[in-house]
Amino acid sequence: MKNSKPLTIYKASAGSGKTFTLAVEYMKLVILNPQSYRNILAVTFTNKATEEMKIRILSQLYGISQDDGKSQTYKDKIIEETGLAEDIIKRNANIALRNLLHNYNYFRIETIDAFFQTVLRNLARELDLTANLKVGLNDYQVEEQAVDELIENLDSHDKILTWIIEYIDQNISDDKGWNVIGKIKKFGATIFKDFYKENSRQLNEVLNKENFFNTYTRKLRSLKQESEEKLNHYAKLFFDVLDEKGLKVDDFSKGASGVCGYFIKLRDGKFSDKELLTKTAVSGMEHPEEWVLKAEANSTNEKFIFVQTTLMPLLNKIEQERPQLVKIYKSAELTLRHLNQLRLLSSIERKVQELNIEANRFLLSDTQSLLHALIDDSDSPFIFEKIGSQLEHVMIDEFQDTSIVQWSNFKVLLLECMSHANADNLIVGDVKQSIYRWRSGDWRLLNEIEKEFPSPLLQLDIQNLQINYRSQRNIIEFNNEFFSRASAEESRVLGTDNPVDVLQMKRAYADVCQEIPIKKAEGLVRIDLYNETDEILENLSTTIKELRSLGIGYDKMAILVRNNKDIQLLADHFSHNFPDIPLVSDEAFRLDASQAVCTLISALRFLIHPDNQLEKAFLKKIGAKEDVFLHRDDLVSMPLYSLAEQLLLTFNKKEFEQQGAYICAFFDQLNKFLQDNIPDIDTFLKEWDETICQKTIQSGDVQGIRLLTIHKSKGLEFDNVFIPFCDWRLEKSGTTIWCKPERKPFDELPLVSIDFSSKQLMGSIYEKDYLHEHLQNMVDNMNLLYVAFTRASRNLFISGKRSTAATRSDIIEKVIEAVSVSLKDSIFKGDVKDKKSNISFSYGTISMSKGEEKAETGNVFIQKPEIITIEKLENYNHHTEFRQSNKSKSFIETEGDEEQNRFIKLGNILHAVLSMIHTTDDITSALKQLELEGILYDENQNAESLKKLLQKRLEFPRIRDWFSPKWQLFNECTILHIEPNTNEVVEHRPDRVMTNGKETIVVDFKFGNPRDEYKDQIRLYMQLLKDMGHRNIKGYLWYVYSNKIEEVK
Repeated sequence: MKNSKPLTIYKASAGSGKTFTLAVEYMKLVILNPQSYRNILAVTFTNKATEEMKIRILSQLYGISQDDGKSQTYKDKIIEETGLAEDIIKRNANIALRNLLHNYNYFRIETIDAFFQTVLRNLARELDLTANLKVGLNDYQVEEQAVDELIENLDSHDKILTWIIEYIDQNISDDKGWNVIGKIKKFGATIFKDFYKENSRQLNEVLNKENFFNTYTRKLRSLKQESEEKLNHYAKLFFDVLDEKGLKVDDFSKGASGVCGYFIKLRDGKFSDKELLTKTAVSGMEHPEEWVLKAEANSTNEKFIFVQTTLMPLLNKIEQERPQLVKIYKSAELTLRHLNQLRLLSSIERKVQELNIEANRFLLSDTQSLLHALIDDSDSPFIFEKIGSQLEHVMIDEFQDTSIVQWSNFKVLLLECMSHANADNLIVGDVKQSIYRWRSGDWRLLNEIEKEFPSPLLQLDIQNLQINYRSQRNIIEFNNEFFSRASAEESRVLGTDNPVDVLQMKRAYADVCQEIPIKKAEGLVRIDLYNETDEILENLSTTIKELRSLGIGYDKMAILVRNNKDIQLLADHFSHNFPDIPLVSDEAFRLDASQAVCTLISALRFLIHPDNQLEKAFLKKIGAKEDVFLHRDDLVSMPLYSLAEQLLLTFNKKEFEQQGAYICAFFDQLNKFLQDNIPDIDTFLKEWDETICQKTIQSGDVQGIRLLTIHKSKGLEFDNVFIPFCDWRLEKSGTTIWCKPERKPFDELPLVSIDFSSKQLMGSIYEKDYLHEHLQNMVDNMNLLYVAFTRASRNLFISGKRSTAATRSDIIEKVIEAVSVSLKDSIFKGDVKDKKSNISFSYGTISMSKGEEKAETGNVFIQKPEIITIEKLENYNHHTEFRQSNKSKSFIETEGDEEQNRFIKLGNILHAVLSMIHTTDDITSALKQLELEGILYDENQNAESLKKLLQKRLEFPRIRDWFSPKWQLFNECTILHIEPNTNEVVEHRPDRVMTNGKETIVVDFKFGNPRDEYKDQIRLYMQLLKDMGHRNIKGYLWYVYSNKIEEVK
């Protein structure tokens, strides 16, 4: 039944059939109208998801059209939702499939980046960009190059140099290092962030005002200094009154650990609540007994009276003023910290733009912000024009990963499509699987999608896909219970300081409990928390062996980790201790994992840096001879590609025979580099170090345990999932966030970059910004855990270290005992309160697949690809020889005596010119083209003499008429016809065909003696033209040398 609302939003939890739903929705549209494929746009966020969706749609359309039983589920769903008869669905599926295959360019399922790149390329003229511009992907490489060139080109009078020197001086005065280039590069990457791009113009307008920077920094330094001096004054006042009374800190209860410790810390520059407001200090504000010994706490004791009348009032007075003074001090310190770098950003940004223009490059990261600046909310027809077709249906996958700027651009198209009659548009996503905020993805868009539309009740049909078809019952039950409790606990903690924003998290996890299809209780969840890393590794190895002993294959297992460094740690552990356990990782297929490729790189380095002892030692180790670079100068002078081939030939070893795929991929990357860059060895090696070394080769099915990060596992599923090191840190140190100051005089700068730190931001004017970012980080980490736990279909094994509240295992510790109580038959061991105790939890028993092989399918779109193994890659010496271009060679290679050859060559040249020109005005340009192609090169065949010859021939009235502008011309166009005797396609190319709408003339140019077959040829041309529908056809032979024209009847 057709939904009456123009936009359907599916909130699809893990394993709930999201891909199935998307495929069905697309197939419904093309089955209802097989021509509608031209008007459908579906976007997702990865090339892999795009490929999967296309294959799913094509294979199921094929399956439905061929009555394949494996497509019955799709067919039943389409019958249910469209009401069409089965035979109509089958017929239309076949038509739709053919349409998609024959018009594949209109099968528009693509990444959101690819879609907007298409729009950008079509906007090239309006944006003053060349149509063949290159799309740059490595923002940070370009930014680092920009900083290097910016500094390299500075002179003594450049204001940027002055800024950098001031930055260095400030660093030195703050006891920091003088080398600031690395910091500038790191901070400079900020220019690629959406938030900066959105506010950069306003920020730079303020920073570029004369004397603003110096005035602003002086104000903040003054505020900081005044606050610090007041705090120090209060600390000094305390010690002064003690001196007046002849007292010391040790004369008071607990000495420096007692109430007096407050003033010692204040004097030492420790101003935060956490450092100052100890339990003793807080008690000392109200209870004078806290200051003195028990025996001294009476109204006749002089010290006790002194505490009551002087010290306690002083402490309370300080504590009344301290929070405000500390707020100003902290805020000024935080704001000043990156100001020197902040004013460099616009210069770095301009330099990046210069480099992009020089390289004819447009950075992918700039696409969205540029289009956002161009698109007006009411200007959707402009966008439709630029994508080349009128869209009727839009589908957005993985919507939780959409950034605000992407959405604002795409929303224009979506609203336009929603305004059409019978609109049918789609958004699919799951807030709980939003793990790409570092790429500007904003889960709040989907979480509060109703706020994005003026009439959500009329426009939106929001549906939850709640049934988990992926996992076994026990895993679903565990995840339901665990994430209900974990999200509630996280919300409770966060709500203490941030009660408003935490409502978003509560809403995001409101639908975390999934429904379970009718299936028996199977599957195992096992959690082990230890005190040592070695115990985690031992547990992992033991569990893998346990599964293997039960007959579970390594290819049914996957290990998920938070960071790439954990992949390396695990790889080292297994290679040293369990080399018989095969691990498969994308890292294993990187180009720098190949000894053959690394040998080529090492040889290139040693060629240009012969003093490099490391490379020399490496080459010697693999058996390179001392004289291998005897002719070093000759090698260096070779073209880079030829040099690499020569080095491969030189170092070709038996061990390289199985590395053909790596070597081929390396040469592909080298060729790609040479197309876009200077063919310089140093430049290539730099590119190798930064990007090319990370490229991977395509691999087929590998029988081993998959080892990958949680981010890369998204969208995948595995029978058995291991999550070791489930104790990652929740928040990184050394990061910065953008804040908008809301207090004078800080707000004179509209935007500042602030170090992200709870200790520093709490109690400052940026406290609200910290709480907001902290909540976002907590949601990110909860989502990471959700994605990891929901990858398992049969068994889930989790392990990690017991640690503090700053790590992910803390939430497991907090809720796992309560989860165990709720899940009947689960087993919990250990004491959560005892930090030295190991904790274990298990629920269910190991589930194993039946082991049957997948049946062969006749569906041509999902056939298993045949893997072709390169047994041995051969490389041969090839000596370069000069060869003439095909055109010039055909003009000079003739047989016969010299005089005859001269006439033949001249005839060939004249024929070429006459075939190229439309009118007599074109003779000069045609001759110029022949000169450029090396055809006219001596005194016998020069352009001037040929021009005179041709002009003389074209003076003849009839010929002059043929070469006048009045004709529509077909010069040497091919006419195809089928030879009836042989049934073969035959090509014919008359020299010149002209028509003015009333008559058609065909002419052949001849340079020899008349022959009867020439007339037969013209007659055939005339007959073919007649068959093509032309009328009033005349045919002529023009003998150019004699200037004789013969009409053929």
